[in-house]
Amino acid sequence: MQQSFIVHGMGPDAVGLVGKITAPISEINGNILDLRQDVLHGLFTIYLIIDLSESSAGSDQLTETVEAIGQQTGLALTVKPYNPTARAADKTNLLMILIGRDKPGIIAASSEMLGKYNANIEFSQTIGREGVFLMELLTDVSNAQIPIENLQKTLRKNMEALNIQTVFQQEDVFNKRKRVILFNIASSFLTDDAVAELMEQAELTADALPADNAAAIAKLDGLPLDVIDKLLSALTPTSGSAELIQTLKIMGYKIALASTGFSFFTDRLRTLLDIDQTFGAPVSEDDDARTLTATPGAAADVDSILSHLAAQEDVDREDIAIITDDGCGTPPGIRLELQLGVWLDCLNRHIISRENLAGLIGSFGTRS
Repeated sequence: MQQSFIVHGMGPDAVGLVGKITAPISEINGNILDLRQDVLHGLFTIYLIIDLSESSAGSDQLTETVEAIGQQTGLALTVKPYNPTARAADKTNLLMILIGRDKPGIIAASSEMLGKYNANIEFSQTIGREGVFLMELLTDVSNAQIPIENLQKTLRKNMEALNIQTVFQQEDVFNKRKRVILFNIASSFLTDDAVAELMEQAELTADALPADNAAAIAKLDGLPLDVIDKLLSALTPTSGSAELIQTLKIMGYKIALASTGFSFFTDRLRTLLDIDQTFGAPVSEDDDARTLTATPGAAADVDSILSHLAAQEDVDREDIAIITDDGCGTPPGIRLELQLGVWLDCLNRHIISRENLAGLIGSFGTRS
């Protein structure tokens, strides 16, 4: 007599769905041996293994119960018999992490390569948002056709061809090592469209934009910090950026950001996105007058930042993945929306000058 069953399904996410599914199963004395649940873009998915060996209910009653749950919750749920297969006691696992800029074909290339050498993917999770790709693959390499060292070398080489960094963990794979993702952004976080609109409305010409940080901060000398705060309050990360950072943190990654933009801007991003550490070009303030002063500071170089992160987070350099905007039209991973009306209102009310506005455009990072 069949005693184990798989219940799986999906549908729109809502508060309390797991309870609404598991409670009726418990009422017929079904024992939940395994449960996996996730929410992707508002889509709720769930997978359960149910044991009825201690229940008087059979497959028909379980099916009726699950159908009733589906009608109540709006989920599409199915029930199928499950015949478990014992796992090998001497299984060898390899955790493989892929990270880089998103593009079509990464998942296909990595999974086909693993399959070619008889490495079985047992668990995977992927996040791809705002031009960033990260994938974790837990694989069983017990029956791999080549030694693990050769497999790692081959996989790394093939992923490098797609500009994807590959990290492996072979020991204690179920306790993932602490890792850091550093977004190293040299260009501006303001889109070309936003800058063009600001310049048109403010009647600024291209030669009014600062050529470097020193020229930008000179245009902001004496600007009240309260005005900076008001302007930065009109800055909002895209929903995709927020979801990316939140998901990476849930997956256990520490997040850092290095930017050629000014520190008052990167500090704002740290607050908005709950970034662990940010590194921007330092600016000086007159604490008594609460204004900016025209004293630019040098931004930290990448090597210094990596050394700081390795020491601060107690990780090896190889556990810090770097995502850059090299060759990108827009910064990958962290993208912003600017309420232009707030900035233009400050300009029209003479809270800021056109020169201030040009300096503020430069405060978001280098413009090529």
